[in-house]
Amino acid sequence: MIIDSHVHFPAGCERRPDAGLCLVRSAMPYGIGACVVSHLFGADMGKNIHYPDSDGVRRANRFAAGQSAGNPGRLYFMGYVNPQNPDWGEELDRCVAAGACGIKLWVSLKDRRGRLENTVNVLRRAAALGKAVYLHVFNRTGGNLPGEIDMAEFVELAQTVPECRMIAGHAGGNWRKSAEIISRCPENVWMETGGSNPDYGMADGILKFCPPERLLYGSDGPFRAFFPQIWKILESSLSPADRELVFCRNAMRLLDLPEPLPIAEPPVAMQPVPGPENIDYCCFCGHYPFERRPEVSPDQLEKLLEQEGIESAYTAGFGTVFGRTSNGDFLNRCRGLRRVKPLAAVNPADPEWKTLLRNTADELGWAGLWLSPAFHRWRLSDPGYAGFLQQCAAVGKPVFVNCGFHEPRFYPSGLSSREVSDDELCVFLENLPFETCIIQGKNPPPGIGKSPHCFWCCTRLTDGNAWSHMVGNPAAPQLVRGSEFPFRHLHETLAAAQFRSPAA
Repeated sequence: MIIDSHVHFPAGCERRPDAGLCLVRSAMPYGIGACVVSHLFGADMGKNIHYPDSDGVRRANRFAAGQSAGNPGRLYFMGYVNPQNPDWGEELDRCVAAGACGIKLWVSLKDRRGRLENTVNVLRRAAALGKAVYLHVFNRTGGNLPGEIDMAEFVELAQTVPECRMIAGHAGGNWRKSAEIISRCPENVWMETGGSNPDYGMADGILKFCPPERLLYGSDGPFRAFFPQIWKILESSLSPADRELVFCRNAMRLLDLPEPLPIAEPPVAMQPVPGPENIDYCCFCGHYPFERRPEVSPDQLEKLLEQEGIESAYTAGFGTVFGRTSNGDFLNRCRGLRRVKPLAAVNPADPEWKTLLRNTADELGWAGLWLSPAFHRWRLSDPGYAGFLQQCAAVGKPVFVNCGFHEPRFYPSGLSSREVSDDELCVFLENLPFETCIIQGKNPPPGIGKSPHCFWCCTRLTDGNAWSHMVGNPAAPQLVRGSEFPFRHLHETLAAAQFRSPAA
């Protein structure tokens, strides 16, 4: 049984009196017996969504309390408070009186001068009332939003108000950056896992610094699909007893919740996955230079693919992607491997790109070309690259167009990329020069239809609700499997694609 400690109502929910019922019904097929919801999105919050006014907060909390009361045993609410509103104390008291199981703080934790004084007062008041407080905590690439705290500031708050039980939402956002800071947290702190991609090894990485008794499962649904967030816990090395703590028991103790009721909804049915299940069209190997992530060599990847029953994985080497090793060196490391299908990375900014293309065309060992307008920072729709694309097409091999990987919000400062826009892709696809093109790291733009020459890796689709609009739609673009390994487990996106609820 699972208690989801981090759920929201979708936008426009105020117009649906059954919003709470729809939410719990969409969660139950995944084994989620109860949801802890907070409401802010969709309310009229004034001009600044991050510093919502008192009226918007009050109406949002009233809605959440009403939906919780209408779904007893299934839906519990946290009262949202903006510490910068002068009447935050009255709002907090109203929420507690209405049955709030905890208090939710989002971005508005610092005042206009960047001080946390008002938030400290909220934490002390919540502690006096015996309520745990969920705080949105983020380490964001390029700097945090005004009012948003990072993990170091969260620890400072936890040490300042040790009598308050506090939850670090998102495990600090970029958990790899937060991990060592987590070890400095006092015992009044719990970590929550929701709201980011299912980074391979996330739960185990957090558990090096945080005992399982102080880790909570959360999804940040329905903005995030339920199953990929559950996978973070399933793929960890937690024992069954500790897994139960993370999924359910910790939330029960911390938020004073009863045992979830038995689930009446049937489990999610298996769904066929578009494209071959045993072929992975988005894989990487080698040394990733921007994180302390274990290196996976081509030989090691070959063994992993065999263990996981994957026949072929179209693979780019991190060394060639970031210009640290040559395509030839990568190909030599892949020779003799049956399952690893090497891709030649070609950057149009490289003065030798024409020579690289000729070598790729002449070498049978290459399975295709790998282009990245995201990391090599060029525009697919720029007419100046038309000749480059035509010569890539002339190689006569499949072309993989990578629009990103992993979590752009958490990229380290040394990793530079650019967003590949929907408009750019649409212009590119109108004049697609390739016989076979596989697009990685991007959902199909709205209105893009089926093409016999273009395939889309389903990696990002499995994270949200766009999946349900694609599968079963005969006019939708063609989808193929892509794991984005080693950022994700080889089977995570396949499992997420198969275990989808029609109501999700």
